[in-house]
Amino acid sequence: MTFHWQWLFVSLIGFSVAVASEPLSVQPLSASASAHTAVNTIKPMSDSVTSSYRQGYFTDIANKRALVCYVTTLSDCLQMLPTHLRQQTVFSRAAIRNAIGYKSAMVLSAHDKAIAGVIVLNPNKDISEQSGSIGLTTYQLPLKQQAQLTLWHELGHLYNIDLQQTLLPRSLSEYQHEWLADIYLLWRIAHHYPQLDLAWQQFHRRNLALINDSANLSHWSAPQLQIALTHYSIEQLQKFVRYEDFIAAAYPLMPLWSERDMAEFSSLIQRTFGAGVVQPLPGYMFWRQPKLAEVLSPTLEQLMGKDNAQLWLQQQFRTIE
Repeated sequence: MTFHWQWLFVSLIGFSVAVASEPLSVQPLSASASAHTAVNTIKPMSDSVTSSYRQGYFTDIANKRALVCYVTTLSDCLQMLPTHLRQQTVFSRAAIRNAIGYKSAMVLSAHDKAIAGVIVLNPNKDISEQSGSIGLTTYQLPLKQQAQLTLWHELGHLYNIDLQQTLLPRSLSEYQHEWLADIYLLWRIAHHYPQLDLAWQQFHRRNLALINDSANLSHWSAPQLQIALTHYSIEQLQKFVRYEDFIAAAYPLMPLWSERDMAEFSSLIQRTFGAGVVQPLPGYMFWRQPKLAEVLSPTLEQLMGKDNAQLWLQQQFRTIE
């Protein structure tokens, strides 16, 4: 499945992602809510509270707030925005419905002192698994808690935008925005779950999506997730009470690939997994092979088994022994 991302510079930046659906865990915003990105324990919600959340709700984004809406109640939800934002065409129901299309989530970032942006959820377009073909075999990865993960991913976009020019560079590429959102997702998982299984699920999902379609390279956060998951245990992640502290420590660990670097990865991926590939070319883009194999290996081992994955990599890449 291919996703195309467009940047809107008329008072906003837009992102979107395909997701699978499960109940979201959220909390109402209190008047004394902290401006920092520390997380609180999730408590069960009553049916009445859950119903009101379906109309829309605000959640903290650093020292701002973001409005979370559902497509089915979009008109009512958008009425919760300040008047000056509602008057902008990009925050109109028609513009958002047109922009979200067949995507199951979308986030719009507002240039405003109090409102960070709007997240729109479209559960009817959710998926429950990620698939990808290697040779004649199609593999499928079931996606658990994907709606919750998607909400956190979208919140991550807004958090990272807010940190630009302070902890993050003023200018970030589309690719950087995507993997940074998944780094925020990793931090949230560590603070809400006793294990990092869902973070590894996101890692495998990004790899399998890339195997399925090289156009998904723009969302390939697996290299950065692998670095973070290797560098930090869940106990270490939990010690970062504020996301700001975590990203300040983690960002310097991440590779800063140029457009040429990404183009070379794209070419190697197409040559390795493309539908028209007849036989391997083990020497093709050999200087990119070690990193690609390193990142794909955990996913291939989960799909094929360790021995078969190693054999397959050796057949594809001459740099693998």
